[in-house]
Amino acid sequence: MLRDSRFVADSCRALLAVHRINGLSRHGRSEVQLRPCPQLLQQGWRIRVHGQLRAPALGPHPLLPGPAERLQQQGSWSQFWGDQVEVLQRPWTPIADARHALKATGRTRSGGLLAALVLGRAQVDLPLDLVKAFRVAGLFHALEASGFHLSVLLGASLGIARLLPRPLRLTFASTALISFLMLAGPQPSVVRAVLMGSTVLLINKGGGRSRPLGVLLATLVLMLLVNPAWARSIGFQLSAAATAGLVITAGPLEQALSKRLPTWLRGLAPALAVPLSAIVWTLPLQIVHFGSALGQWRSCSPVIPSLGWCCCWCWDCCFGW
Repeated sequence: MLRDSRFVADSCRALLAVHRINGLSRHGRSEVQLRPCPQLLQQGWRIRVHGQLRAPALGPHPLLPGPAERLQQQGSWSQFWGDQVEVLQRPWTPIADARHALKATGRTRSGGLLAALVLGRAQVDLPLDLVKAFRVAGLFHALEASGFHLSVLLGASLGIARLLPRPLRLTFASTALISFLMLAGPQPSVVRAVLMGSTVLLINKGGGRSRPLGVLLATLVLMLLVNPAWARSIGFQLSAAATAGLVITAGPLEQALSKRLPTWLRGLAPALAVPLSAIVWTLPLQIVHFGSALGQWRSCSPVIPSLGWCCCWCWDCCFGW
């Protein structure tokens, strides 16, 4: 089991690392679909499944990806529809156990929200009405593990260890970064945030001065060298574009707005520069992948009529990815 099984309607599904099919040695990945789902299958378990192997269905339209497109991003080109499952081994998995301990707080509504704020929505199943409420409020990015979570975690870690010697501060902060990566999972946005955060941390603590654009480019190149399939990931593309917009455009735009806004409104310059920069850089991707960006503008505009389309669309769709 490469991931915990997740309940979908009356079934459950999970990503598997395949070792044998019909007694023959085979290696690769496949997604198992179980109906009915007998129990929660956990990451790291070894299982034997009986059923039928088939090709996943293609999406009905390029803008509406189906199971085949979703699985290809995970390195799988097949689905296994199982009707019987047998657990062969339950090895000790400390990282998965720690994640399950955090998820255990999600049995209540408030506990589930707390777990999602720590691990991200990809690791925790939340009620649809709660997810919709965060989306309408423009706070959906808080439920997605990304640089938002990492900045809070890294800032808190450095604040706690501020009185320690420099080597211990670096060790404390590095432990926090690695722990967050293992618990949240290697999602493109998480990997990018961890790599950039650790690089900037090492440069600054070493007495140097980091160049954000150079750090971003080096991070993206390294990620694609390790996993070229991320280049097709919408999350990777939006995360890279939004970060580039912040690095390149946000500063000059903030200065321009500060000069043109009235004195009593200049405090809004950073709040306007950040979302506007990300919008400009991610709008082409939004149009290419989804055909339109108006849906998010309409859904957010009732919250803040004048700025809703700007702030909510940006944080929800760019950083949330």
